[in-house]
Amino acid sequence: MLDLATPKQNLSTSNLSTETSVPAPAAKLKPKEHGAYAILGIPIVTALAIAGPSVVGACVAVAAVTGFLAHEPLLVSLGHRGSRAQRTTPAASRRLAVLLFVTLACGTMAIAMGSNVVRWSLAGCGILAVASFALAIAGKHKTLGGQLFGVFGLSVPCVPIMLADGFGISTTNEAWSTWLIGFTATTMAVRGVIAAQKRHSRLVHWTAMIGLTLLVTGLTLAGFRLPIATLPMLAMSWYLMFDPPPAKQLKRVGWTLVVGTIASAAWMTYALTPWTN
Repeated sequence: MLDLATPKQNLSTSNLSTETSVPAPAAKLKPKEHGAYAILGIPIVTALAIAGPSVVGACVAVAAVTGFLAHEPLLVSLGHRGSRAQRTTPAASRRLAVLLFVTLACGTMAIAMGSNVVRWSLAGCGILAVASFALAIAGKHKTLGGQLFGVFGLSVPCVPIMLADGFGISTTNEAWSTWLIGFTATTMAVRGVIAAQKRHSRLVHWTAMIGLTLLVTGLTLAGFRLPIATLPMLAMSWYLMFDPPPAKQLKRVGWTLVVGTIASAAWMTYALTPWTN
C-alpha cells in the first residue's frame, strides 16, 4: 500500500523551510512619533528665520535634528522595538554612532563659538535630551507626562538659536514659553481625540484646554505680545476637542494641527522680525 502522507509531509516541510528562510524585513529607523517632527522642526525654522543665518544657530539646528533622528536607532539597538527588529537591523548601531557623532561635534562647535549665555542654554538642552532618551528607554515616552516632557525637550533648541543672535533672555524665554503653551494644547487635543475614540473621560483634556486659554488671555492682558501667537494652535485644538474625528481620519488631526502651528510660527516671526518693530 502506498504511503501518501510522506510526500505530503515532505512538501509541507519544504514550504515551511522556504518561508522561514526568507529574511525578515529590517526595522524602520525613522522616529515613529510624527507629531514630534513639528514640535522640533517648526520652532527651529522660526528661530532661524527670526535670528538670521549664523554658524552657532546652524550647529544647534543640526545637533538637534541628528539627536532626534538617533532616537529610533537607539531603541532598536537596545531591543526596545523587539528582539526581531534588533536582530534584523544591524544598521541601527552604525546609524546611531554616526548620528551621535554629528550631534556631539555640532554641539561642541556651538559651545566653543557661543557666548556664555548660549553655553548655559546648550547645557540645558543637553540635560533635557538625556532625560528624554531615558524616558524613551524606560518606555514612558507615550504617557501624558512623557509627551509633555517631550514638548520641553524638542522645542528648546530655539532658545540657543535666538540667544546666539543677540535676543534678550526675556524675549527668548517668552518665545519658548509661547511654543510650550501651543504644543501643550495640541498634545492635549490629540490625546483628547484618542480618549473620545476609546470612550474614556476627557475631563483632564477639557480642563487643560480651558487653563491654557485663560493663561494666554491673562498673559496678553498683562502686556506680553507673543502668547497671542498661539491663537491658531488653540483654535485648531478646540476644534478637535469639539469635533473629534473617527479613527480612520487620524491623519486629519495631524494636518489640522500642522496648519495651526505654521500659522502661529508666521505670527511669531512677524512679531519678532526687526523691521516690523
